[in-house]
Amino acid sequence: MTLTFLGQPYQSTSTEVAQAPTTRTGKYRGATVHFSAARVAPRSNLQLSYRGHSYLH
Repeated sequence: MTLTFLGQPYQSTSTEVAQAPTTRTGKYRGATVHFSAARVAPRSNLQLSYRGHSYLH
C-alpha cells in the first residue's frame, strides 16, 4: 500500500506481531482478562533515512 507523509509517498510494510499465550489472568472492571505475551522478532536490515540522510537503527 502506498502512503503519503508530508507530501512524500512511501510503501507501507505491515508486520504481524506473534503472540504466545500465557497462564496469567487479571480483573478489569469486574471482568476476567487473559494476557498474552508478544514474541520478539529478529531485527530486519532496514535502510532508514530522515530528510535525505541515512541512519542505522
